[in-house]
This record gives sequence, C-alpha cells and structure tokens, in this order.
Amino acid sequence: MLDKKDLKYPIKYAVMPIKEQIGWSNGLNELEREYGVVANIVSKCYVIGEQKKYSSDGTIEIKYEVVFLYNKQYTSYYDKFKPSIPEFNIWSQCTNSIFVNQLFNSFEEALIVAKQFNDEIVHHKIMFLHFDKDFQSKVEKIKTEHQETLDKYKKIEEEIQQETNNVEITKTSTLEDIIEKIVESPRKFYINLADSLSIEEREYLKKLINNRCCDNCTNGSCRVETCEKIGLDELGKSQGSNCLSWNNYELIGRQRVLTKNIL
Repeated sequence: MLDKKDLKYPIKYAVMPIKEQIGWSNGLNELEREYGVVANIVSKCYVIGEQKKYSSDGTIEIKYEVVFLYNKQYTSYYDKFKPSIPEFNIWSQCTNSIFVNQLFNSFEEALIVAKQFNDEIVHHKIMFLHFDKDFQSKVEKIKTEHQETLDKYKKIEEEIQQETNNVEITKTSTLEDIIEKIVESPRKFYINLADSLSIEEREYLKKLINNRCCDNCTNGSCRVETCEKIGLDELGKSQGSNCLSWNNYELIGRQRVLTKNIL
C-alpha cells in the first residue's frame, strides 16, 4: 500500500458535503434509510482527475474528482474521520472519491462557498413548510437544529485543518497568476480587457461567472433596496446571482482569461 509521502497528486481545498440519515423512503420490499447532506465543511483533498461536459450553448462544465485527506466511511456523526488516500479497484476506478464543482487555493475562499451551501440547506427546508400560525416557530426550529449540526462538524473541520496543517497546497501557474506578476495593475488590465469586448461577448461571459451576487456587483444605477440585497433569493442562491442588471468589468475580464472558447 502506498504511503502518503509517495503520493504526487495535487493538493487543493474543496467543500466536503456531510451526509447523514434524514428519514426513510419506500424500498422494493420495506422501508430504506434516506440520506442527505446536512452540512458542508472545508478540507484539503487529493485531486485525482477532472471531467468536462460541453453544452450546446458553448459553455463548459468542469467537475473535479477528489479524495479528502480525512474522510469517514459511514454517514453518522459518531463515525470518526480517519486519514484517507485514494483507493482503486481492479478496473482502476477510485472507490472513495467524490466529484466537486470547485477547487480553492485557500481555506478562506472555500469557506465562503461552504457557507453558501449551508445557507441553501436551511432555505430548502423552509421552502417545504406549510404556511400556518406555527410557521415562524418551525422556521426557528429548523435554523436552530441546523446550527447545532453545523457546530458539531465545524469542530471536526478545525481538527482536520490542524492535522493537515503541514500539507502544502499545490500551486499551479495559471494565466491569471502570470498576469498578477507581470502587470502593474491587474484590476485595471481586466477592466480594460472587458471594455474592449462587444456587448454580446460580455453578456456571454456574465453567464459563465458562478459567484455573481449583489456584493460584487458594480452597477452604479442599481435601484434595488439595500435590505433586499442580503441573504438568498427564492431559488436559494445569493441575491443578485440571476439579476439582468448585474455588472462587474473586472470579473468579466477575469472570466475572459479563463475562457478559451468565446463567441
């Protein structure tokens, strides 16, 4: 069996979904346990592969196959997280990996996305509540129970972070990294790049930006009230994620650098 020191897989941060039993569902002959994601935490992981999916509109969806440095085999909180390395069957398929949509170079970056995912868990539960006289108390109960679950796993997140503190993140030299080093004002470079594009190109690139929200919108003529820019929208996404008036030339320019194929 390979030792961790022999592994040369890239190391990144990713958001780890934590599953537990959330109920029961009808099986073929009897009730079966139903599992779902109850919390999301941040952890370092081995990156063992990636998958690309091309859509008819020209967009590309990339998923990364990862194995977290600490993992658990079962879906109960009481199962301990143990050190883990990629394991493969006789067909060279990894048996303990999952696919994630994003990788990160820092804990802080991943933490922002993990918080969004955790907020979505609560929002999803509230959506299915019946509106009656006890609606608000039910909402508070959901929030309290979720926070209790999250607090438990945040402690584990801290423990994993401490145990893997000496494992270095793999630095990859991307085009963005090179621009940051050689351009005196990277922000101005990206803004000028976006400004040089056609309206059609900018609108196309906007659709590819995953972290659009009111917080990073630079549209000075926005008429949405400040109080309406906080939290999640009716789809459980950050406010402004689907706003037609959203704009940020710097992020559009950055997306242009990341996008190889454009209109």
